[in-house]
Amino acid sequence: MSQVTAPITNQSRQIFSAIRKFQTRAQALWVVALPKTRTSVQMAALLGVVVIAYSYSLTTLFQLADLNTPLAYVSLVPLISLLLAAFNRHPKRPEPSIHDRQTDYIVGVPLMVAALLVNRLLPSKLSAMFWVWRIDLLTLPFFVAGAVAVIFGVRVLWRQKVAVGFLLLAWPYPYTTVLLSVLNAFTSATLFGMARIVKFTHIATLDGSLSGGVFSVVHDGHPFSLSVVSACSGVSSVVGFLLVGTAFAATVRGPLFRKILWLAGGMVLLWAINLGRITLIFWAGRQAGEHFAIDILHPFIGLVTFSIGVALMILCIKPMGLRLDVGLDRPSPELAGNAAPASQKSRHAVAVPKVYLALSIVLALATLVGFSNIELQSYNLVANVAGESKLVSYVDDPVTPAGWSSRYETTFSWAEPLFGDGSIWNRYELVPSTGGDLHANTEVVADVIDTPELETFSAYGVEQCYQFHGYALANVAQVALGGGITGQTLAYTSQQYGSWSIVYWIVPVQHGTSTVYERVVLYVQNQHGIIAPATESEQSGIKTIAGPLGANNAQEEVLLRNRDFLVAYARELIRVQASRSSKVLSHRSLA
Repeated sequence: MSQVTAPITNQSRQIFSAIRKFQTRAQALWVVALPKTRTSVQMAALLGVVVIAYSYSLTTLFQLADLNTPLAYVSLVPLISLLLAAFNRHPKRPEPSIHDRQTDYIVGVPLMVAALLVNRLLPSKLSAMFWVWRIDLLTLPFFVAGAVAVIFGVRVLWRQKVAVGFLLLAWPYPYTTVLLSVLNAFTSATLFGMARIVKFTHIATLDGSLSGGVFSVVHDGHPFSLSVVSACSGVSSVVGFLLVGTAFAATVRGPLFRKILWLAGGMVLLWAINLGRITLIFWAGRQAGEHFAIDILHPFIGLVTFSIGVALMILCIKPMGLRLDVGLDRPSPELAGNAAPASQKSRHAVAVPKVYLALSIVLALATLVGFSNIELQSYNLVANVAGESKLVSYVDDPVTPAGWSSRYETTFSWAEPLFGDGSIWNRYELVPSTGGDLHANTEVVADVIDTPELETFSAYGVEQCYQFHGYALANVAQVALGGGITGQTLAYTSQQYGSWSIVYWIVPVQHGTSTVYERVVLYVQNQHGIIAPATESEQSGIKTIAGPLGANNAQEEVLLRNRDFLVAYARELIRVQASRSSKVLSHRSLA
């Protein structure tokens, strides 16, 4: 045994010795490298780990640029953030040559771990709302801040606080909540302005009421209609300037009031220029026809007019008493403590001496975040890249899996005070027929509630309803239903009303022209008979939270079989609803 152990031990020592020599040599090369070289390596590493951690989120962010939505310009935020970082790459005032790596790790690692925990734990808790609220993009600046602290140091993080903080503007949810409240007013103002312009110029006539937003243009005696919808109201340009202008405001010097005035003036100017853009399209349609105006001019003229507006506002910086901080008054390298040649600097003068350790830590955390980020692709079934729902409300279009039919039963009008004005509570009976993979000898009841107030589902939950009526909870489990939707299964027993198996989920849907929140509750009464169990693959993704069910007990076996069936039924129902909704919404957009 000793003869075998000795060679292995010697070989291990040789390997460890070679690794230590490599580390020592690499460390020496890092310390004596030029500052520019070290910065380039650190910057490449930072960009690399951010891409690894948020590859899918960044991909969806850039996809916003292709959407005809006010969020299109939000895709510019990462690029603007990089420009701000390049602008502030040098310190504006002398910085002491003091570095504390312990502080760097104390600040940086918790920020990245927090981003990891949010991306790992919250999707199952928030279900589809995690993507609707785009929490993944909310965590992006926190991860980047932590990575900068570890790779570059806290001093650089503080210097780049504007660039890192600017990434918060990539979070779409604040835009959607604010824009929804002002979009109608924006559209009305634009329509009012266009009505006055066409009345004066006679290049088009208003077709119908002003609220319709339809104008008639005549080319060579042939009329055609052009619609001014919310996407054309100018809000996209205003949001775009808000982003670009905020970046400029962060780099110019002058009183805060003048910066705000410049920013507000630019937003008004961009809205006015948008009126000119629409007028130009109308004029082009009158002169050259609908094809030239819509298919040739319309796709790119918006970018041209936006660029003109931004250029005009840049020219207004100096007249408004502001000046661009171009770095001419920044301290010389001597004042910054960088006068000594690299060969004369001590090891302690390097801000990040053990860069390989820092990169290893950041890469490990980025990889873990990246695995969670890739899994967010599942939300594509029910929501687009902006977090907007892709599902049509079940109330608007009741669907069922193959081999089943839906029959409307009743509406509970008394529940509207509970779930808010405009809420709807409909009950449907889902009846088995022939065909499909889901078979049962009883109906499935579906209670569907649509409400604009999401919080009402917490106030009046399914669990509270059954407990109020004297049911005893026998089992509760969390289940993945597809599309990133997390549902919950419940099993209740009652001596008076029998036992029930339930599965429910909450998801945002399109109801008419607005987005509401829909809770679908599927349930069967177990006394009606045992439902055929689902396949083994359909039983995956069920996590028991309380009251485990076993097949050894006859009553529990019924609950277990019914639970597994309802989970399979819910998954198939969501898939059918998503498929049907894509056709319905596509038809609406074409109309």
